[in-house]
Amino acid sequence: MTGPVLAWPGPVAAEALAALFPGPLWTLRGAHMTTRDALLAEWAAAAGFPSHFGGTWDAFRDALADLPEGGTFLILEADRLLQEAPPSAGTTWLAVLAVVAEDLAPRPFRVLLHTEPDKLPELEAGLRAMGW
Repeated sequence: MTGPVLAWPGPVAAEALAALFPGPLWTLRGAHMTTRDALLAEWAAAAGFPSHFGGTWDAFRDALADLPEGGTFLILEADRLLQEAPPSAGTTWLAVLAVVAEDLAPRPFRVLLHTEPDKLPELEAGLRAMGW
């Protein structure tokens, strides 16, 4: 898949990886995003979504598309991302991210998925389940 999502395992420190990309940086925790509702809540807290954020995929898209400078979202423990959600949640999440990247262009919008090397098979399996 081309688009805003990059998976980067390994010994590279997450912060060093994020430093490669200019603009605002938000750090999220995959362990706090194992369900759809938890994913939306973690993004809302990290990015400071407005208090009227509705907690739906449409509201998620709108809140991200309103980022004035774009930016990079670094997801640590990405192997835990949407573990307790049906695959359709991951597919929808990836589709929303692709639309947001288009909405924000030419401003940067990236999602970096980081995991420890021994967790890479779990991350890869999760991404395949999402259709990535």
